[in-house]
Amino acid sequence: MGGKPYTDWEEVKNDIKFWNYANKTCLVIAVLFIIAGVVAEAFNYDFILAPTSWFLLAVVFAVISIAPHISFIALKSWYGVESERKK
Repeated sequence: MGGKPYTDWEEVKNDIKFWNYANKTCLVIAVLFIIAGVVAEAFNYDFILAPTSWFLLAVVFAVISIAPHISFIALKSWYGVESERKK
């Protein structure tokens, strides 16, 4: 986003789908890290890292997911504003 101007609405829709997918991917990874941390803590087993480290990784990926989410929301809002303006 911000690297090139959009020439048509299909590009905007494709970017909306891309950023939505990137956001969901980061959140799924964060949930998987949470699950790994819970399992490691429940069974008192270290999957290479301590359970607290898995939770910290989940927090990092949850924070990283904010950037694609903001891009997704901004593009969706811009698309809606421009659609209303054309009516």
